[in-house]
Amino acid sequence: MFLSLFVTLLLAQAPDAPKPKPQPAPPAYGGSTRPESGPLELQGDTLGESADAFTARHPKAQCDTSAKPRVTCYQWDGVSIFGMSANASASCNLKKKYAADCLQGLIAKFTSEGLVSLVYTVGGIDKTAATEELKKKFGKPFIESREGTSWNIGDYTASIVITKPTDGLGDTTLITITISGS
Repeated sequence: MFLSLFVTLLLAQAPDAPKPKPQPAPPAYGGSTRPESGPLELQGDTLGESADAFTARHPKAQCDTSAKPRVTCYQWDGVSIFGMSANASASCNLKKKYAADCLQGLIAKFTSEGLVSLVYTVGGIDKTAATEELKKKFGKPFIESREGTSWNIGDYTASIVITKPTDGLGDTTLITITISGS
């Protein structure tokens, strides 16, 4: 009993262990180191912009307004991003938008809140250049692999994915670059 009382007194006299220095909090789950705030922008188009602003910048876009207030605009001709060009058929139009030869191009989706999704699809197998450009713009990605890279930035996401169409939709490997959010 004397021994336990002695140990208790000895430990009571020992100084507290040094506290670790406070570390800055890491970004929230899926966060980015992107310094700017606000809606994401890609090639001059900003999430939240109006369909009118988009079509003024993309006069070749064809828009489906049958489900207003939702509007979806497609462009197949003259689409390029980060040095990669879409190669879609000259016959692509709204009636044939899901055809195998119309997979490449640009799709912009709008709600009453403005642009909520912007998707570029181009042929290719190497996403390195596009990934580096988006890292400059959005910071460190949340997920990065050979097949895809993803950023979660507040209410917004950006991604680059390499896919191969299936079920008779062609044999060209595609790179899809997307920004979306509320």
